[in-house]
Amino acid sequence: MHETQGSVESFDGTALATHHLGDTTSPPLVLVPAVGSNLAPWRRMIPRLLEQRHLVTWDLRGLHASGPPATDHRDAGASAEDAVAVMDDAGIDAAPVIAWSTGGRIAIELAHRYPERVTSLILVCGMNGYPLSRLLRNFDLPVVLPTLAGIGKHFPVLFGKALDGLSARPELAGIVRQSGLLAPTADVAAFVDMLKGTAECDPKAFLTAYEMIAGDPSPEALEGIEAPTMLILGSRDRFTSRGLSEQIASALPGSVIHEYEGATHFLPLEFPARLAGDITAFLATLPSPTAQEAP
Repeated sequence: MHETQGSVESFDGTALATHHLGDTTSPPLVLVPAVGSNLAPWRRMIPRLLEQRHLVTWDLRGLHASGPPATDHRDAGASAEDAVAVMDDAGIDAAPVIAWSTGGRIAIELAHRYPERVTSLILVCGMNGYPLSRLLRNFDLPVVLPTLAGIGKHFPVLFGKALDGLSARPELAGIVRQSGLLAPTADVAAFVDMLKGTAECDPKAFLTAYEMIAGDPSPEALEGIEAPTMLILGSRDRFTSRGLSEQIASALPGSVIHEYEGATHFLPLEFPARLAGDITAFLATLPSPTAQEAP
């Protein structure tokens, strides 16, 4: 798998680390990263996706190899503008966009602000921010996570040490297998790699990004999105409930939902072959790539 790394300056001067995988003469597929995540969740899917597309992604501002934000802009809107900078740098006028988890909030913002740049939208356990109102109406406990991140960012050393300690434990893979957090089919090694990647991030930058992106529910961002959309969710997802996915689907009449029985929030690690097949099949139903999608 050929990967080319680069760097691009975003709208406010923030330096973004970019990643291009596969044959750049193939039509592009833009992968919006989740907060703190590296490419580990997609590891087993990427070879299948690269059979017909080349993958373009980047590290979120302040995380992994990207530089710290040059301004105070750290929300989903800033990351959507970063996505445009990455696409412009790659010579991509328009392309399908795929996202997992908190990356969904950024992908939705991108499609809302720049509908002409997004030819289709694929949200895997994706969310559009956590509305606190669901805590009282639906008892969705994960909606408090951005608030906890907002508190935790004031104690980044403690959070960082805890995450470092957890990710460094040699028995971590066994703990994960026994926890029930993942489906039995999960690539546990990839999950551990993802966790270690998160632990390598600056803890304050990670918590701040999570608070500002996941903690910014924006129903109005769904307005104006006309791109064909596929939502994929897991029946055991404790972080993105079916209700949250249905809220997105109800605002996008042309969207389709696929639910994977037994899958958790870490669905890409659990059913990579099926997910890659569904994504490939969905893209195949769309009009053939035009010059607007060519790099």
